[in-house]
Amino acid sequence: MNSIDIDKEEILKSSKWIRFIFMILYAFVINFALTLSIGLAFVQFIFVLFTSKPNDSISNINSHILEFFNDSLAFLLFQTEEKPFPFKNNKEEESIVEGDLVDEDQKETND
Repeated sequence: MNSIDIDKEEILKSSKWIRFIFMILYAFVINFALTLSIGLAFVQFIFVLFTSKPNDSISNINSHILEFFNDSLAFLLFQTEEKPFPFKNNKEEESIVEGDLVDEDQKETND
């Protein structure tokens, strides 16, 4: 039989246990968010049924819920070490491509 060496220091690292606590917490929150999503889906169906178009406010909430699901599942499945909302850093740096900028003066002379 192969003996497996168990490193007690690795098992007792507090960072691993903190991650475990966060994983349990996010598992419960995902369960709640799934229930909320199903409810919003039915409400959205009612809007589509009567108005033939989805409600913009509900669509906006849905996009945030989808982002939360994506981030949370990535954290739970060890695809990332970044914690999801509310710990996620949402500051997206906008990069400007040089060719996308047009001076207003140039735009007016071209017209």
